Amino acid sequence: MTIAQSLLALQDTDQALALRRREYREIEAELASEGGIPELRENCEKTRKLELEAKVETARLESDMATLKEQVNELETRLYGGSITNVRELTAIETEHAGARRNLAKVEESIAPAEVAVEHARKKYEDLTKELAEREKSWKDRKVELRKRMATQGAAFNEMLEARNVEAAQIPEEDLARYNRLFRSNRGVAVVKVDRGVCQGCHVRLPVGELTRLRASDGPIPCSYCRALLTEQ
Repeated sequence: MTIAQSLLALQDTDQALALRRREYREIEAELASEGGIPELRENCEKTRKLELEAKVETARLESDMATLKEQVNELETRLYGGSITNVRELTAIETEHAGARRNLAKVEESIAPAEVAVEHARKKYEDLTKELAEREKSWKDRKVELRKRMATQGAAFNEMLEARNVEAAQIPEEDLARYNRLFRSNRGVAVVKVDRGVCQGCHVRLPVGELTRLRASDGPIPCSYCRALLTEQ
């Protein structure tokens, strides 16, 4: 096996390691997120507070309505009871009565939307609470499964990493250093095959002289176009 072919095999191992590392981190992230349960709990609490606030607002409106009705009734009794003989006093009471009626109308109009807001918040809180209970129940099993997968992935990664280090130890340091630089800078692709004279990295046909050098060399030859290390099929 040439050095270039050894590097190609190492690249396969490194790509598999990168995949396992990504899967491991995805599991870590899901475990850290706790299946979105903290956010759901927070939403439940916010909705509970909204429901409480809506109930308080509805109660305030109902209290205001009762007070205003009492005020309107009292003013109407004074207006139509026949006890007022002073025009100025009558005008003042009429003005106060009109204002009280307007305020009462506004409060009465506001009560229905407030009651709807209470019901909407109550239903939303009920749904979120149900979803939270289901999520917490399913998360228990999911967490156990994820921890098992995490342990399996970690063991497989460590085993593969040991094998990778053995492979890398067989490659000259200079070639390995060049490979590592390319692998990191080129998104996990440092070595590419040449198929019928065409570089499979940049898909450009290589000059005849470059192909001749490749066949005669044991070490890696960089593509003159994409700079990837070349190896024959």
